[in-house]
Amino acid sequence: MPRYTIALRNNARPDAPASVSRHVPFYCAHEAAGAAWSRAIVEACGDLLDPVTQTAVVSVVSNFGRELFTGDADVTVTLDRLGGTSLTLRITIEQDGVQAAELTVVLVHLDSSRVNSAPWSPAQIAALEALRSDLASPAAAGQVQQTRS
Repeated sequence: MPRYTIALRNNARPDAPASVSRHVPFYCAHEAAGAAWSRAIVEACGDLLDPVTQTAVVSVVSNFGRELFTGDADVTVTLDRLGGTSLTLRITIEQDGVQAAELTVVLVHLDSSRVNSAPWSPAQIAALEALRSDLASPAAAGQVQQTRS
């Protein structure tokens, strides 16, 4: 499960007070999570899967336990579920050693038309499994984690 240090930012006006300019809005946290999951997929899959042209986001659920501030944050990407045509990622964002946010993201694999879903290839499945945490691996769980979607 990849872990990245990503600089969080906001889009505050230059004249905004510090209380505003240091705050990271949810959509900026989503952008950081998106950069992390895209990087994780590219690193795991290489030429097997382009997350920009071969996947689409179908669901994002985010829960924030505390405020995020501009500056570095640690973002962890974990494969939670791998279906026949989709996958679910769990992304956590920590700042100063404290988890501040958790996102659950569902991506669907697209065919070349980008209109229809497409099944993962065996090579893509094997590569994506590298994103699964050691605790959630099929061997650790004693069962196969791939399910149909």
